[in-house]
Amino acid sequence: MAHKRIRERLRRSALYTFACLGTRTRDDDQPHALHGAGYTRTVQCNQPHLHENKPPYYCKNHISTTKYNVITFLPTALFEQFRRVANIYFLLAALLSVFPISPFSPISMIAPLAFVVGLSMAKEALEDSRRFLQDRKVNNRNVSHHAGNGVFEPKAWKDIRVGDVVKVEKDEFFPADLLFLSSSYEDGICYVETMNLDGETNLKVKRSLEATLGLDSDETFKDFTGTIQGEDPNPRFMVKTKYKAPSSWFLRPDNIEVQYDPQKLGLAGLSHLVTALILYGYLIPISLYVSIEIVKVLQASFINKDIHMYDEETGTAADARTSNLNEELGQVDTILSDKTGTLTCNQMDFLKCSIAGVAYGVRASDVELAAAKQMASDVDNDSESDGYENSGGLESSKKAPIKGFGFEDDRLMNGKWVKEANVDDLLLFFRILAVCHTAIPDYNEVTGAFTYEAESPDEGAFLAAAREFGFEFCRRTQSSVFIREKYTNHGKVVEREFKLLNLLDFSSKRKRMSVIVRDEDGNIILMCKGADSIIFDRLAKNGKKYLESTTRHLNEYGEAGLRTLALSYKRLGEEEYSAWNNEFQKAKTSVGVDREATLERVSEMMEKDLILVGATAVEDKLQKGVPQCIDKLAQAGLKIWVLTGDKMETAINIGFACSLLRQGMQQICITVPNLEAMSASDSTKEAIKDNILNQITNASQMIMLEKDPHAAFALIIDGKTLTYALEDDMKQLFLALAVDCASVICCRVSPKQKALVTRLVKEGTKKTTLAIGDGANDVGMIQEADIGVGISGVEGMQAVMASDFSIAQFRFLERLLVVHGHWCYKRIAQMICYFFYKNIAFGLTIFYFEAFTSFSGQSVYDDWYMILFNVVLTSLPVISLGVLEQDVPSEVCLEFPALYQQGPTNLFFDWYRILGWMANGVYSSLAIFFFTIVIFYDQAFRSDGQTADMAAVGTAMFSSIIWAVNCQIALTMSHFTWVQHVFVWGSIATWYIFLFFYGALSPTYSKTAYQILVESLGPAPIYWIATFLIAVSCFLPYLTHIAIQRCYNPMDHHIIQEIKYYKKDLEDKHMWKREKSKAKQETKIGFTARVDAKIRQLKERLHIKQQQHSHNLTNSPQQQQQHNLL
Repeated sequence: MAHKRIRERLRRSALYTFACLGTRTRDDDQPHALHGAGYTRTVQCNQPHLHENKPPYYCKNHISTTKYNVITFLPTALFEQFRRVANIYFLLAALLSVFPISPFSPISMIAPLAFVVGLSMAKEALEDSRRFLQDRKVNNRNVSHHAGNGVFEPKAWKDIRVGDVVKVEKDEFFPADLLFLSSSYEDGICYVETMNLDGETNLKVKRSLEATLGLDSDETFKDFTGTIQGEDPNPRFMVKTKYKAPSSWFLRPDNIEVQYDPQKLGLAGLSHLVTALILYGYLIPISLYVSIEIVKVLQASFINKDIHMYDEETGTAADARTSNLNEELGQVDTILSDKTGTLTCNQMDFLKCSIAGVAYGVRASDVELAAAKQMASDVDNDSESDGYENSGGLESSKKAPIKGFGFEDDRLMNGKWVKEANVDDLLLFFRILAVCHTAIPDYNEVTGAFTYEAESPDEGAFLAAAREFGFEFCRRTQSSVFIREKYTNHGKVVEREFKLLNLLDFSSKRKRMSVIVRDEDGNIILMCKGADSIIFDRLAKNGKKYLESTTRHLNEYGEAGLRTLALSYKRLGEEEYSAWNNEFQKAKTSVGVDREATLERVSEMMEKDLILVGATAVEDKLQKGVPQCIDKLAQAGLKIWVLTGDKMETAINIGFACSLLRQGMQQICITVPNLEAMSASDSTKEAIKDNILNQITNASQMIMLEKDPHAAFALIIDGKTLTYALEDDMKQLFLALAVDCASVICCRVSPKQKALVTRLVKEGTKKTTLAIGDGANDVGMIQEADIGVGISGVEGMQAVMASDFSIAQFRFLERLLVVHGHWCYKRIAQMICYFFYKNIAFGLTIFYFEAFTSFSGQSVYDDWYMILFNVVLTSLPVISLGVLEQDVPSEVCLEFPALYQQGPTNLFFDWYRILGWMANGVYSSLAIFFFTIVIFYDQAFRSDGQTADMAAVGTAMFSSIIWAVNCQIALTMSHFTWVQHVFVWGSIATWYIFLFFYGALSPTYSKTAYQILVESLGPAPIYWIATFLIAVSCFLPYLTHIAIQRCYNPMDHHIIQEIKYYKKDLEDKHMWKREKSKAKQETKIGFTARVDAKIRQLKERLHIKQQQHSHNLTNSPQQQQQHNLL
C-alpha cells in the first residue's frame, strides 16, 4: 500500500513534462490537436503484428551505410569511375583501338585502363566491405523485447519492429527511436547520454509518461496496449537526387581504306586525328590517379601509426578519416579553433567563489600561474628554455586531490564556515549548490562515496564542492531532493528533504536554471543560477546588496581565466506561488507551436526580483602542450583564430595563457554600443551598424598608420557584434581588419556564427583553412573549412565523425601539420611533377618517330612495352617517392618550422617548377630519340655487320627511357631506404627480365621481339654503351641545375641537408643554433614572440641608459675633460 501511495503521489506531481498526454480530463470538448490532418501515423503499442496487414507500412529497423551491394556494385562503381574525364578519354581510346585505324593492339590500350579502374574499384569494395561489417555488427546487437505474457527475450536490433516494447539496461545503446514508458526509478526519470548522436556528454533528463509510470515490472506489460498518434513525415526534409550518366561515342569509318584515300581528304584527316589521339594518349599519365590514391592511402596509414601522435592517457591514436586531403595539410594558412575541450581540457574544478561580497579561494589558476611565470621569466637561454617548457604544462603548485574540486581556503573547509559573520548567506549558498541541479547520485559501494551523473561538468563540480563543504546530495525522487548536512548545531549528520515543486530547465537561450522547493519549515524558495549578465538584470532593488563587490570578484575571476556563474534566490508566499503555478501548469499542458514561448514567458514572470547570494568560479584547464604548439604553428607562419562561446574576459585570459595574446599587444575590441547611452532615435539597427563600421574603419586606419614594424594587434569581437559584422555590406571590411591582426578571438559566438566566420575566411582569403574542435557545436565549422580536425575529447565523437582527421590532443596538431603536412605536400607535388616529366619524355618519342615516318601512324615500341611502362616499370619508384620521401627528418621539421611555408607559398608546385619539369621531359625525349637514331640508323651495330631494324631501335630507345626516368627519380630523392633501392633498381632489372622471357616466347606472341635481348641487342656493346651515354645525357642538365642552385641560391632544406650530412649540427652547436635562429618565421604571437618583445624592451632600456650617460658626460666639464683625456 505504501508503494502504491508513492506512485499516486508521483502521478499527481506537476513536474511531468508529458502530463498532457495522460488521462487528465479537459475543460473543453474540443478535438485533440494531434487528431486529424497531418497526424495520420498510428502506432499500436505492444502489437507490432497489426502493422503488417494494413497501412502504414513502416520501414524495418536494420541500418545500412554501405554505398553498394552485390547487385549494384558493378554498375555503380563503373559509373563512379567513368565520371572522371581522364577515364572517359582512355575508355574512348580503348574502344577505338579495336578498329584497324588504331596503331596499337586492343590489349595495349584496354589492359592499363582495366588495371587502373579495377584497382580503384577494389579499393572502393574494400572500404565498403568495412562499412558492411560495421553495419552487421550493429544490426546483430541484442536488446530485450517483450515477447508476450510479460516475458522479455533477447532480439536482434534489425528484427525490432514498430510497436515493440523493449527494455534497455544501464549503459546500453538504444536500438531505435523510443518513447519512454517507465523507469526502474520510482520517479520515472532517467538520464540519456547522446554522445553518439550530437557529440555531447552532458546527460539529458527524460521523464516517462504519467499514464505509463506504473509499468514497473515485466509482468505489467502482459496486457499492456496503447495507441500513439504521430505527425506525418514533413516533405521539407525529403531530398531528391538525380544523376545523369555521361554518354560516350566512337567513330568508325565505313571504309577502312578511306584514311589513305586522297580523294577524301577530310575523312582521311579525321581518321589520322583519331589515330593520333590513340597514339599520343601516353602523354596523359593513366596511372596517375591510381598512383596518387595508393600513395595517399599509405600516407594516411603512416599518420595513423605515428607513435608521437598517440595519447597514452586515453589510448587514442591519430586517425586520417580521409586520405584525399593529405597534401592540403601542408598548405594551411589559417587555423580556426574552438576553446573549450580543444585548447582547454573540459575538466572543471571548483576553484573560487564569492559569497555575500566576500571572496573565497586562495589557489591560483593556470592562467594566474602562467602570468606569474611570464613576469618572472628572464631572457637568457636557460630561462628561455625553462619558461617555454613551464608555460605549456602550467601545472599548479598542488594537484587537486578530489575530482572537480580544487578549492583551498581554511575559512570554509572542515565546517569552519559556521564561524563566519555571514553564516546565513553561506548556508543558503551551499544549499543552492546542492539543490539547484538535475543530477542523479550514484552510490559507490566500494569507496562509500557518491558520484554524480550530471548534465555538464560544471554541475558535477558544483555538487563535488557542496559535498566537500558539508552538503552532500544523496538521493532524488520525482518530488524531492535529499541533502545530508554535516555541520549542524547538533554536530550530527542530518538528512534534509527539499520538496521539488517546479523545475525551470537550463537552455542556451535562457542561460539560467531554477528550482522552486519547499523546505522542511514549509518555506517556498526559488533557487536560481545562471550567467551573471542574466542574473544581474533580474535582481530586486533590495537584492543588490552584494552586487558591486560580486561584480568586482567576477571580473577578477574572468581575468584569471575562470568560468563564472551567479547564484540567487527568492522567497515566495503561498498565494503568489499558487497563482503563478496555475499559469505555469496551463502553459505546460498546452499543445501548439507557441507552447515554448508561453512557458518562457511564464518562467520569466517568476525569475525576477531575485536576491544575489554570490558567484562561483570553476577552472577549465589548458591542455598539455597548447602554448608550445601555438608557438610552433606561429613560427610556421600560420594564423590562429579562436572561436568560443565563453565571455570576453575568459577568452582573453585564456589567450594570454596560451600566448595568443601578450603584454604590449594592442587589443582592438569591437563591441555593440551601449543602447542606454544612445538616444531613442539612434537605437536602431542602422545606428548600431554605423557605430560598428566606424570601429572597424578606425581600427584599420590605426593599423595602417602604425610605423613600428614590431607592433602587434589582436582583434577581439563578441557574438552580438559579429551578427552585424558578417552582413554582406560589412564582412569584407571585417575580414580585412582581421587579416591585418596577429590574432583574432571571437567570443560568445553560436555554432552557426562559427561556420559563417569559417566560410568568410575560406572564401575571402582564397587560402586553405583548417578548423579544429571537439564538440557538436563545432561540427558546422569543421564541415565548412577546407580541412576539419576533430578532437576525441570529453564532449563526444560528433566532431570526430564530421572531421577529416582526428587527434586526441590539440598539441598533436603541430606534428600533423609541420611534419606530416610538409612531407605530404612535397611528396605529392614532386610525384605529380615527375609524372609529367616521365610521360612527356616517353610520349614525345612516339611523336618524333611519327614525324620521322611521315605520320604513318606506326609506333616504334612493341605493344607490351607500352602496357608495362606506366603499370610496372615506373610505377613503384614513384609510389616510394610519394610515401617515403623526406627532405628533412621529422625532428628537423619541428626545429625549423619555417620550412612549412614551402606549402602555403606553393613552392614545389608553381608554374615555374611545373614548366621546368616539362622542359626537362622535352629535353630528355629529344636526347633519347635523336641519340638513338644517330647511333643505330644506317650503320652496323653488330660485329657481323648487321644493321638495326625497327624492333632493335625501339627496344634500345625504350631501354634508354627506363634508365633515364628511374635514374632521374633516384636523383630527386633526398631520403633513401632499402625500399627505394629495391623499387628503383628493381624496376630497371625487371625490364631486362621481362625482355628475356618475352623474347623467349614463340614469335606468335613475341612477334618482332623474339630473342631480341639474347641474340640481337645483348651481344652488341654499342647497345649498352648507348644506353649508358643517353641516360647520363638526360639527367646531366638536372644535375647542373641542382648544383648551381645549391651553390649560389640554396633553399632552406638544402642548407639543413648539408649541415646534417657533414654532422655540423653535432660538431658546431653554435652554427646549428645560428641557422635555427635565421630560419625562424617572424611572428607576433606565441612564446617566441613574447621573448623577442622582452629582449627588444631590454635593449631599448639599455639604449636609453647609454644616451643618458653620454648626456651627463657632455653636461659636466670635469667629466668631459676626463673623458677627453681618456
